[in-house]
Amino acid sequence: MKKSHLTKSPRDIALTCDLSDARTFVPFRNQPPVPIVSAFGEGDLHQCRLEVAWDFERAVAENRDSLLRSFRQLTPKAGRDYWEDVIFQFGEREFLCGDKARMVGYADTVEAAERIVTDFAATYRVTPAKTGGHFQLIRKERNDFKCEDVTLGVDTVLSEEDFSLRYPNGSTQWHEEFVEKLHGRKSGLSILEGTPGTGKTSYVRHLMGSLQETHRFYFIPPSNMKMLSQPDFIGFWASERQQHSDQNLVVILEDADAAVMTRSSDNQEQVSALLNLSDGMLGDFLALQIVCTINCTAAEIDQALLRPGRLITHRVFERLDPCHAERLAASLGTKLPQARDYSLAEIFAGKPQVVARPSVGFS
Repeated sequence: MKKSHLTKSPRDIALTCDLSDARTFVPFRNQPPVPIVSAFGEGDLHQCRLEVAWDFERAVAENRDSLLRSFRQLTPKAGRDYWEDVIFQFGEREFLCGDKARMVGYADTVEAAERIVTDFAATYRVTPAKTGGHFQLIRKERNDFKCEDVTLGVDTVLSEEDFSLRYPNGSTQWHEEFVEKLHGRKSGLSILEGTPGTGKTSYVRHLMGSLQETHRFYFIPPSNMKMLSQPDFIGFWASERQQHSDQNLVVILEDADAAVMTRSSDNQEQVSALLNLSDGMLGDFLALQIVCTINCTAAEIDQALLRPGRLITHRVFERLDPCHAERLAASLGTKLPQARDYSLAEIFAGKPQVVARPSVGFS
């Protein structure tokens, strides 16, 4: 890195902040961290952000004297020792904040802020190992929503042969048409229906890998589904839309039966939130694509969610017939006991289970 760009200056600026505050390290809804606000006061302040994987450990080691704030995680039992968030100060008004997947430069001119991140990226950028897709796990901390990036294994992206072995005839064409719709639509609802073990989650993982260049995925755990109806959640989505304007935002709701079933006293808010987010003026503003996996049947879904224009797709994942199941089992080097039909989970486990619900064909 060029010394002229990263020369340190004496720490003669009073930088005070509450170390328990997350804004000590990373921007809060696009606002600079506390130490940077303290340094610039009412003076000119410009920010440049770059999403990039970089060699965090080497950057800290080689710029230790410039390290102004840091958050380091030690987990002795797991043998883990790593930096999570850092702030470097390279000049009186030149700062760089970073975590493992991004860096943000701050300076008193637009050009200087851009130079900070581009120079740093040129020195410390790394080529990530080949992986599958990834998603943002959403959680709430205090009064704010946070994202944790979760990377999937490369094996979650299925080859054409593996895909055709796992899913019945016609699934490949449906998948291609679905992907085309997700490229063409800015908002809408998709419902993936099927009994447990029929491959809905595996398909979603494959979808994340297939669309990782153009779509940004978010996962809300079933236990936190009530997030959808919280007023401050809208602000979170608005911020994400602003930061990732070049990507389509996709929300994954797994086991979302309560959020799609006919409205009653115990799920009124969740269904209403889903209706508002997937269509209407709020849907136009946030531009969210929502994918729900469910175990209930189409007859139990609130009919307003199935309205043409709101619904992108509704797909039923069925159990495999014996011929198809035997081909998959043979590719795995296993032999199945005789049964009327099989779920993917049963084939991979090598043991069929009794299910109460009859087989349903693909719609």
